[in-house]
Amino acid sequence: MNPFTRLDQYIFQALWPTFGFGVALFSALGVAAGVLFDLLRQVSDIQLPLPTALQILGLQVPYFMSLSFPMAVLLSSLLSMSRLATDGELIALRSAGVSLYRLVWSVILFGLLVTGTMFIFEELVVPTTQQQARSLLEAPLSQGVAAGQDRNIFYQEYGADREVKRFFYAQRADGNTFRGLTILDFTKPGAKQVISAESARWDAAGNTWRFRNGTIYAVTPSGTQQQVLDFEEQQLSLPRDPLDLTIPEREPEEMTIAQAQRYRATIEQTGDSKRLRKVEIQLQRKVALPFTAVIFGLVGSSLGMRSRRLAASTGFGLSLLVVLAQYFAIFAANVWGKAGLLSPSMAAWLPNLLGLALGLGILIKGMRP
Repeated sequence: MNPFTRLDQYIFQALWPTFGFGVALFSALGVAAGVLFDLLRQVSDIQLPLPTALQILGLQVPYFMSLSFPMAVLLSSLLSMSRLATDGELIALRSAGVSLYRLVWSVILFGLLVTGTMFIFEELVVPTTQQQARSLLEAPLSQGVAAGQDRNIFYQEYGADREVKRFFYAQRADGNTFRGLTILDFTKPGAKQVISAESARWDAAGNTWRFRNGTIYAVTPSGTQQQVLDFEEQQLSLPRDPLDLTIPEREPEEMTIAQAQRYRATIEQTGDSKRLRKVEIQLQRKVALPFTAVIFGLVGSSLGMRSRRLAASTGFGLSLLVVLAQYFAIFAANVWGKAGLLSPSMAAWLPNLLGLALGLGILIKGMRP
């Protein structure tokens, strides 16, 4: 059974061609402005091989395609509704008892379909391609440098009661290996355990740490220190979260929602409130951004029904103005969210709420005689 009425199908048929054109246009502009010129500079400055540059360029296309979806909805709804108004079809539809609200609802349904498509892109396609692109770009830059190298790594693991369970310190990290490691373990009843080791390597297969050349001490509540064990190699079932801190900070588009949630949980354990707030805003925005397609559908259709004989160039320019206003609101809300003036949820969703208010205001004003 088709969930869409004939009116919905008719509006969809009017929207699809311009939507496809908008995706191609905005994707090309995004790739050219955001990637192409920088890659040309990399080819010139660091002798990035041309085949590698072309591969990176291709891997960046899905990301800019996903960003173009809301903008293409805005352009297609604006031009399509303007054409219906110019051709007198809106008058005919209203004479048949179809309200403007019902027409806009068809565009919103179209926007919801695009939102779902954008979610699929951001979860199944974009993180993989973005990670591959970064790996290809960083390979020439990281020759001779250990990947993920860091120094003075601190990590606190908290229990359910927010009391510290373990405290990790390592002098430096090299890939999956920590050097100069000290762990204070407060989980043993009646005593604190101290683990000191020359190195510790994460064993992904066994989901454990392999410590080498170290000693385990026990410290009683009275302060008495007892040497429990000297070892050349010891396996311990401790969380891998400290290792996550040595991984270079990834951009939101390089993570799925599930990965971003795990990353958030890791940052929460460190007690770094500033970094945690940033990650929470990014996580909320990964959900909020696809719904921009619905907001732009509302704004575009409301504007289009008020405009007659709107040329494609004029519609494109008007779309750019709306997009710039929306992304300025995203930038401002992000700054306010990081500063603590807005909650992470409000920082992510405020631009959508402002766009919703704008679209409804234009629509209600257009309904007045």
